[in-house]
Amino acid sequence: MRIERPLGLSELLAETVRVYGERFVSALGLGLPVAGAFVATLYVHAALDVVVVSLAFTATYAAAARFAAGDSIGEAWAQTLARLPTLLVLTVIVAVPFALALGQLYLFLVAAAWLGAMGFSIPVAMLERDPEATTWYSRLESSLYGSVRLARVELLHAIGVVCALVIAYIVLGIVLAAALAGFADNEETVAVALSQVVLAPFFFLALSVLYFEQKARALSSRGERA
Repeated sequence: MRIERPLGLSELLAETVRVYGERFVSALGLGLPVAGAFVATLYVHAALDVVVVSLAFTATYAAAARFAAGDSIGEAWAQTLARLPTLLVLTVIVAVPFALALGQLYLFLVAAAWLGAMGFSIPVAMLERDPEATTWYSRLESSLYGSVRLARVELLHAIGVVCALVIAYIVLGIVLAAALAGFADNEETVAVALSQVVLAPFFFLALSVLYFEQKARALSSRGERA
């Protein structure tokens, strides 16, 4: 993927639709872990729900970043596994706080702000390589620094896009699950899982497009200062 200029929300969504639509069947492979995580929460202790969902969040976001960059779905997941130590720590730093905050309606803006500021660390870990980062700890540090660096370019834009994406994801998830539950008398669990297979790829691809767009903003900002 190559984005050479800052995008508005509508343009970002249109780019996400293009990326998703061009490889729709392959992209559905991004939704399977999220669907599995939602089903798993029905069978694990409630205290583990956040852990299960957070792990699926990080893994899917990581694979989506590689997929958006042009990798096949198989290569995207292979690259995700190759960076597992760094991604596990990022799960604790990024995904768990986001999931905990999102679970409380009054902390919605906190959740969006956290993901808008720190969420770029996941695609940075997947797509950027610091030649001086030779250990998993140094790669983790580089990823977190990279996220802050990108977020600072236009933090309010990043948070606003995340807010829009999360709201759309929740609302469309409810509507689609209800529709699927009524279609062919699907059970509620099956309906929720099927809705995630379709919606999760769009959500995480949109976050990935936001990463590329924020990089374009960073380059544009440097050009203006130069």
